[in-house]
Order: sequence, then C-alpha cells, then structure tokens
Amino acid sequence: MIPYTIERRPETGLTNVALGMWLFIASEVMLFGGLFSAYALLRFSSPDWPSGLTILDLEFGLANTLVLAVMTVVSWQARRAPIDRARRHLLVSSGLAAVFLSIKAVEYSGEIGRGLVPSVSTFLAMYFTLTGLHALHVVAGLVANLWAYAGAPAVGEAMTRGRLRSLALYWAFVDVVWVIILVSMYVA
Repeated sequence: MIPYTIERRPETGLTNVALGMWLFIASEVMLFGGLFSAYALLRFSSPDWPSGLTILDLEFGLANTLVLAVMTVVSWQARRAPIDRARRHLLVSSGLAAVFLSIKAVEYSGEIGRGLVPSVSTFLAMYFTLTGLHALHVVAGLVANLWAYAGAPAVGEAMTRGRLRSLALYWAFVDVVWVIILVSMYVA
C-alpha cells in the first residue's frame, strides 16, 4: 500500500492526495495567472479595446456564475456528509457541471452564429482561450466527480473523504477563476 494515502505526512501535515491537489492548484494558478497577465497587458496597451458588456451576453455569464457557486457549495457539503449522501452530492455537482457546460455551449453557439469568433479580435481570442480552458477544467472536474462516486465503495470511507476534500478545493479554484473571467471579460 502507498504510504500517506489516508494518514498525514509528518513533514507537511497533509495526505498525498491533499498535497497533490495543492501542488496541482499551484500549477493552475501559474497557468491562469499567465493568461490573465497576457489579457491585462493586451487590454491596457490597446487604444480601442471593446467592452464585454457590448459584445458578450452577461446573462449567460451570471447564470453560469450561479451554477458554479451552487456546485461549489454542494461539493463543500459533501466533505462532511455521510458517504451515501456525499455520493449523491457528487452526482448533483456533476449534474451542475453538465448544466454549466450546456449553458456555455449555447452561449458559444450564439456568439459563433453572430460571427464572434477568435479571429475577429484579440478580445475574442482571449475570451475563447480563457473560457474554453475554464470549460475544460469543468469537464475534468466532472470526470473526477464521477470517478470519486464510482470508487467510493471500493476504497472505503477514509480515502473517499480525502477525495471529497480535494474535489471541494478544486471546485473552489474553478469558481474563483470563473469570477475573475466574469469580472474582467463580461463586466469590464
């Protein structure tokens, strides 16, 4: 058996799962940080940067913000719920991830239908890059939720709890990234 899957490492006070998730989030902060820095540089060096309020549909952005917020709350509740209820929470948050992706698909379809594609402007190129990468993270979280759901009976309660805590951290990170996207692209 791999050490520190359930018990905490003495030097860090974290299990391997928790340490791995924090390292993953740190790498994702660097990835999105680089992209947001590029966005800020391009935006503030451009004399005629468009406003997201005039191009994008804020209602879609706000709807997805609500979906992600509820999903994150459900994920945090799963950490302390009895395992059978925690597994139901995983299904609920997976369903909400699917709703987020569906809303994003409808939004993309409308934008593309209006000719708003990445080749039209740097703003749209950054918009599709950031929101597309974010959507991929939602897909990854959905897969991770279903993996944790399916694996819970086989790995036991202690390991499932570690997975639930890591998923809650992951969804909180995905939520924070979305709020930054909402504020910097849809509202500003």
